[in-house]
Amino acid sequence: MERMKIQEMRSGNLHLNKKMESEVRDNVFEMRRIDETDLPPANASDLDEPRWSVVSFDQREASGLTYHQAVELITELDSHSVAGLCLVTDEAASRMRP
Repeated sequence: MERMKIQEMRSGNLHLNKKMESEVRDNVFEMRRIDETDLPPANASDLDEPRWSVVSFDQREASGLTYHQAVELITELDSHSVAGLCLVTDEAASRMRP
């Protein structure tokens, strides 16, 4: 097996750049106007409903949140080292033992 010196090795960037130039791509960052008829109906997903709770090992930290609000709260509580964080429905959280 012949060994190549580092100076003889070619960067893959040359090949990649040529390949990218030959492909036509949409500008994914271009602002597009949204037609309201294309939007899903309000509360089309359970994730958008205020039915989520954040619980820890110690207690129910919050309830009545949308899923995205609960995720943000988990991130914040985790940064404060709150242990045992979990995202559940309000119904499941109501069955927690005190």
